[in-house]
Amino acid sequence: MQSETRRVPLPPRSEYRFELDAGEAISVRFVSDPVSGHYGDAEVFGAPLIGGAQERWYTFGNEAKAAISSWGGGEVEIAGSASTEYMADEPSPVYTYGANLHLNLERARIRAREQLRTDKALVKSLSEQDVRGEGAPPSYEDGQGPSSNELYHAAGQGPRVMIVGPESAGKTSLVKFLANYAMRSPALASVEEGAEAERVAQEAQDDEPLSDHEDAPEEKADKAKIMSEITGWWPMIIGLDPSEGAVPVPGCLCAIPLRPSPVNCLPSPSPALPYGVTPQTTGALPPTVSTAESVMPLVHWLGKHNVRENEQHTHRVIDWLAYHVEKRLVKDTRARMSGLLLDMPGVVTADSRNRYSYIQYCARAFKVDMIVVLGHEKLNLELSKIFGQSPVQIVKVPKSGGAVDVDEVYKQKLQDLQIRSYFYGMQPAIPKVAGEGEHASEALPGHAEPLGGVPTLNPYSSTIPLDLLSIYRVGQDRIAPSSALPIGAERVVSELQVNKLDPLNSSSDLSSLLHSVIALIELPSDAEELGEGELPSEATLLSAGLVGLLHVSDIDTTRKKMTVLSPKPGKLPSKTALIGVRMIKSNY
Repeated sequence: MQSETRRVPLPPRSEYRFELDAGEAISVRFVSDPVSGHYGDAEVFGAPLIGGAQERWYTFGNEAKAAISSWGGGEVEIAGSASTEYMADEPSPVYTYGANLHLNLERARIRAREQLRTDKALVKSLSEQDVRGEGAPPSYEDGQGPSSNELYHAAGQGPRVMIVGPESAGKTSLVKFLANYAMRSPALASVEEGAEAERVAQEAQDDEPLSDHEDAPEEKADKAKIMSEITGWWPMIIGLDPSEGAVPVPGCLCAIPLRPSPVNCLPSPSPALPYGVTPQTTGALPPTVSTAESVMPLVHWLGKHNVRENEQHTHRVIDWLAYHVEKRLVKDTRARMSGLLLDMPGVVTADSRNRYSYIQYCARAFKVDMIVVLGHEKLNLELSKIFGQSPVQIVKVPKSGGAVDVDEVYKQKLQDLQIRSYFYGMQPAIPKVAGEGEHASEALPGHAEPLGGVPTLNPYSSTIPLDLLSIYRVGQDRIAPSSALPIGAERVVSELQVNKLDPLNSSSDLSSLLHSVIALIELPSDAEELGEGELPSEATLLSAGLVGLLHVSDIDTTRKKMTVLSPKPGKLPSKTALIGVRMIKSNY
C-alpha cells in the first residue's frame, strides 16, 4: 500500500508554515514540471529545495518549526501531517526585510573584496602577519584602553552583523537565512581571479584536516582550480547563545566557518542540528542536498546556559573566542570579506537595567557594524541611544508571524536532544501508516533515513578511575558560609577562581559529576607545567579549545570509578577537563 501524500501550491512570495509536535514528522518534495519547463522555486530558511534531476524528499522531525517560501511560485508534495500547518496571509518576510538585508550585506562584501583586490600592500601585510603565538586577548570591558594584542584592522573587512531580539523572535532563523543566501551568492569570494585564485584555493586546501587518503599533486591542483571557481561567500556564524543553537552542544560559545562547497546551504531537518554537525563525531557525511552541513567550529566551553551568570567568566570566554576569530580572519581572506553573523540569546526585561551589557560587550569584542533588532520597539530605541555616537548601524525589522513562542519545557527538551544527538546521532522518523497487517509498518516517503543524513551512533562506554582526569571549574559554584571562615578572615571570592574537583574526597564534587557533561580541552602548547598542588590559571583554561565531550553516566563509589560515554572508542584526546552546571536533566 502506498502512503498518501498531498500537493500544496505555493503562490509567488508566499510562505507555508508548519509546526511539529512530539512523534510527528513530515517529508517535503519540490514538484517540478518538465512538460511546461516551469519549475518555480521553494526554500526553507534560504536553503533551496532541489527539483529536476536531483529531486528528493526532505524530512523534518524532532518538533521542528519551519516554513517553506517561494519567490516565483511552485508546488510541493507533502507526506505526513503536522499539528499546525497553514499558508501565511501576509507575504513571506524572506522577500521583504530579509532580501533587503541580504542585498545590503552583499554590497558590503563586494566593497571589502574590491579593497582586498586593489590594495596589494594590505594583502601582503596580512600574509606576513604572525598569528601563531597565543599571548593574551584584549579585554573589552568598558573603559579599557587599546591593547597591543589587537589584531583587528577595518581594511578589507566584510559586514559584521548582530541579530538581537526577545525570546522566540526568529533570530536563529534569520541568521540561517542570511548565511544561506551568502553561500548561494553568484559572487566569487577571491582576492584574485585566475591563476592567483587557484593559488589561494590551494592554500585553503592545504589547511584542510588530513584524511586517510593523500591526494597526488595533480589531484590537488585540480581541486584547487575547482575551488577557485566556486561562487558564494564564506561567512562565519558566531554562536553566542549557549542555551541553544551552539555547536556541538549547549553550554558552548562557538565560531562556525561556512563554505559554499560541497553543499552551499544549511538545511533545517531538526532543531537539534541548528548549524550542522561536526565530522569528528559523525565521520564524513555524503554531500547530498538534504545532508546536515559538516562544520569545523572553533568551540570554547562556557559550561552554563545563562550568559548573565558570572558575567566576568562569560566575558573572558568571549575575549578568547573573539581573539581566535580575528586570528582566523587575518589569514582567511575569503572569510574576512564575507563577514560575521552573530546569533545572540533572547533579551529579557532585566537586561535593560544594566543597559544591555551583554549586547554591548559582544558588539565591542567582535567589532560589530550593524545590529538588527527583531520585533522589539523598546530595544531598538534604547540601542539607538547607546550606540548613537558610534558607527554601529541599528536596523529594526518586524518579527515574522511564523515565529513560534516556546516554553521552558520545550527548551529543556531541545537542550537534551542536542546533547543526545552528539552521542547517539539522529534516529529515523518512521510514523506508521494507517492500515492492517504488514502495511501498518510501512514508512512514509523519506522517513526511513536518519534526519539530516546523520547516522545513528553507538557511543563508546568505558570505566575510568575517578582521579584519571584533572577536572576544573572556573568560578565558585558554592560559597562556604561566613561562619565557616577563621576568626578575623574576610571572604575573597573571584568570579574567575579556578577550582579543581576532588571526587575522591568531596561528596559535593561527586554529585556534580554524576549525569553531567564534561568538556575535554587541549591546553596551549606554551602552557606552563604544573607542580604538585598547583592549579592552571584561568587564562590557560579559558584559552583552550574544546576537543571532545564526555557524559558521566554512572559513578561507583566503592570501586572509585566512573562510567563515561564518548562518541568514539580509543584513547581520550585529553586528560584535562572543564565542568559547568549540570547539563543533563535525565540519564541516557
